[in-house]
Amino acid sequence: MSAINMSAVKLFVPSLLALALSACMVGPDYQKPDTAPARLDSNAQAQNYDRNRFEDAWWKQFDDPVLTQLVEQSLKENRELRVAYARVLASRAIRDDVANDRFPTVTSRAEGQVGKGQVPGQTEDRVNQERYDLGLDMIWEVDLFGRVRRQLESSDAQSEAIVADLQQLQVSLIAELADAYGQLRGAQLRESIAKSNLDNQRESRDLTIQLRDAGVGSELDVQRAEARLASTEASVPQLQAEEVRQRNRIATLLGQRPDALSVDLSPKKLPAIAKALPIGDPGELLRRRPDVASAERRLAAATADVGVATADLFPKVSLGGFLGYTAGRGSQIGSSAASAWGVAPSITWAAFDLGSVRARLRASKADADGALATYEQQVLLALEESSNAFSDYGKRQQRLVSLVRQSEASRNAAQQAGLQYREGTVDFLNLLDAEREQLAAEDAQALAEVDVYRGIVAIYKALGGGWQPTPAA
Repeated sequence: MSAINMSAVKLFVPSLLALALSACMVGPDYQKPDTAPARLDSNAQAQNYDRNRFEDAWWKQFDDPVLTQLVEQSLKENRELRVAYARVLASRAIRDDVANDRFPTVTSRAEGQVGKGQVPGQTEDRVNQERYDLGLDMIWEVDLFGRVRRQLESSDAQSEAIVADLQQLQVSLIAELADAYGQLRGAQLRESIAKSNLDNQRESRDLTIQLRDAGVGSELDVQRAEARLASTEASVPQLQAEEVRQRNRIATLLGQRPDALSVDLSPKKLPAIAKALPIGDPGELLRRRPDVASAERRLAAATADVGVATADLFPKVSLGGFLGYTAGRGSQIGSSAASAWGVAPSITWAAFDLGSVRARLRASKADADGALATYEQQVLLALEESSNAFSDYGKRQQRLVSLVRQSEASRNAAQQAGLQYREGTVDFLNLLDAEREQLAAEDAQALAEVDVYRGIVAIYKALGGGWQPTPAA
């Protein structure tokens, strides 16, 4: 390389570096949408909630060791969580790859060429030719218009969105597991109620048989008692099937085979919370929910992609180079005489393909508009879900209070009807109706207790409770 060329390079390279450092970024700068905080309606505000704190590990409020064990185990073993975490690791690796584009790419090269041919301008005879290269090649895109930086912005936001997806899956998993656990306990409770009523109905059936045999009863009463008993017996297998379904669901959520469930799920009481629910500040709802955060991060990524597409309208400046040895014989590689270096700046521009570039830019802008609409829709869905959860919980509590009164009254009525039937002051139809109403009322109360439990689960799912910080790769 001549002295003149060396001087030009020495002037060009520092200027290029200074220009790169002071380069601008084309395209829109992202601004997070201004979203009004969530508010509870007046009905929800009248309920008994603790707004001074929020309980992230909300399932522990039930004080149920089995439920706590299930949640902790599911967070470790659930297969969908493993898939989501693998996606997080992949997104972080992609982000790191994009980040490396800010720096020169250096590769090693060892090359040898052996041939025979003319040397233009020197001789017309065919002569033997050899060339050997050993050294480092470098290529660097000088990010004058921010294309690489916008790509990194997009990759950062995409990675954060995938982390939020993992956190949303944790929220949904815990809620689904707690819901299945509540339905299992509810089915066990209803089975217990049905079997308790079966005992009473068997006593009534036996009494009708005794009275018939004594000549003071009728065969009609016996058959009615048998029919009622069979009807109640028929409900038990349905409840047992529901228990099996919920056990299987729990096993799947734990990442286990249904026939190899490692947790003891023998009948226990349905969990309940007898205190104000710590829901924290409702205004934090939209900032707490991972699905809203995911949509917002994807909007940020789409906005950065507009900048990437905009940068393609401008020339791309790259700087290439070589440092090493070049020789005509392999034995000369490594000698000072064979040392060589070179710098080769280049400029490429899609000057005759700007129509395609502008089309891609329009597509990126449309994607960003769609991402904004998706974010706004996710906010609306979050507000809808939370409003429904609080409203449903309040109404379910009111319904349970009424059903408890009904259950107590029907139980007392059945006891009185049994005594009066034995005394002969009422006929068997009165006793039959009383026992039917008792079973229906107690079963309805059990269902209402399950509904209240599931209402608590729905509230914390709507509030985005339960997600865990994602560890660094």
